[in-house]
Amino acid sequence: MTKEEFRKALEKAVGGTVYGEEIIKDLVGHFDETGKYAQDDKDRIDDRIGILNGWIKKHEAEGATAKVAEEKANLEIAKLALAAVE
Repeated sequence: MTKEEFRKALEKAVGGTVYGEEIIKDLVGHFDETGKYAQDDKDRIDDRIGILNGWIKKHEAEGATAKVAEEKANLEIAKLALAAVE
């Protein structure tokens, strides 16, 4: 898959949302990055999913329902991005 094909696949899956565009920028920016500590695209998305789950738990504990809803929406976008790169 070329970098352009990768970008288009992500845009189809998660484009048009603020968080989706953030994911696209991150993953395309690190496309085909190699090296001892380089993360692949799935690793980068897995990190995002873990972070979002942590924020959801924190906001739930604080009773911040609007923030919980926002983070859950971002979590769904991240899952769509993961499905697109698998």
